[in-house]
Amino acid sequence: MHPQYRIIRELQRRIVVGRYPVGQRLPTECLLADEFEVSRGTVRRALQRLTDSGAVERRPGVGCVVRSAAEELEDGHRSVVFLYPESTLLNARTISAMEQSAFRHGADFGLFAIPPEPETVRRTVERLKRLGTTGVVFIPFIRNNYSDVNNRLLDLFEAYELRCVVIDTPVTRADLIRGDFVGQDDYGAMRELVKRLIRRGYRRFASIRVFASVYSASRRLQGLVDELNARQLPVSPELHRVIDDVPLPEQGRKQLREILALPEPPDAVRCSYDILAMNVLDELKKLGRRVPEDIAVAGFGDTDYYSPLFELTSVRQPMAEIGTRAVEFLLENRPAVRQEFLACEVILRQSTREER
Repeated sequence: MHPQYRIIRELQRRIVVGRYPVGQRLPTECLLADEFEVSRGTVRRALQRLTDSGAVERRPGVGCVVRSAAEELEDGHRSVVFLYPESTLLNARTISAMEQSAFRHGADFGLFAIPPEPETVRRTVERLKRLGTTGVVFIPFIRNNYSDVNNRLLDLFEAYELRCVVIDTPVTRADLIRGDFVGQDDYGAMRELVKRLIRRGYRRFASIRVFASVYSASRRLQGLVDELNARQLPVSPELHRVIDDVPLPEQGRKQLREILALPEPPDAVRCSYDILAMNVLDELKKLGRRVPEDIAVAGFGDTDYYSPLFELTSVRQPMAEIGTRAVEFLLENRPAVRQEFLACEVILRQSTREER
């Protein structure tokens, strides 16, 4: 795709979805040239096309200002938009893979953060439909009312006949996964992690997770429980805790202290994601507990948001493959609903001791 055409499409998309509302000045030619990694001349020609179409107008001493939200793009155009909750920490590998997959299929790619307010979400979906978006990749809101919030959004996609692929964790209704989905095999990954830790001598497992209603969190717990049962090891309900809706830096600390205060504390703690595991490691340090000599800690995700994560035993999710497959689901025009759970990789590091 010619760089000028790509810039036009992306600026049109931003105007339609409301990122650049009517009356707002667009970024300068220099900023846009840096963002799209093109010359200022290419940006200038793209802005002139938008001016000629009436979408923007040039104001002396001000720059290009949005004049109207164009209702549609050219016929035959295909585009994929990644919708994500505004508070979500994005994975660069997933976004890069989605963009590359879209371009391989001759489609544009954009991303847009959305808040949980129903009316704002409705306007966003309406604008995407008006834009002629081929489909959206959506990562669910992770919150207390997980099921209600995300089902309402999927209902909106259906009402506006906007195709959607959910990634990361499924959205369910009446215990059934809704629509197209691609993500990781949480259950299988957790069984493999527990199996590997048992080989290292751990026997009494605890877990800390956020929001019990989230599908991925429940599958990870079930994988842990089933593997312990298969090995005839104890499954103690008091060792498995759910976090209250508290700020991220506080998550898991209270639950860890409660678990350690039990008459029979665990020798391993499994956390539902890596940042939570880092909180647990920090709290253990404050309590004077040695890791992994006194207790092991494992996370999930193998993320790279914090440099100390190289020490953490975790489960590596196939983030790039998830992004690629999600876009393929949207652009390959297969009518059947598809749901894929991709294999993960257990990564053993310094937060668990060596195999005995």
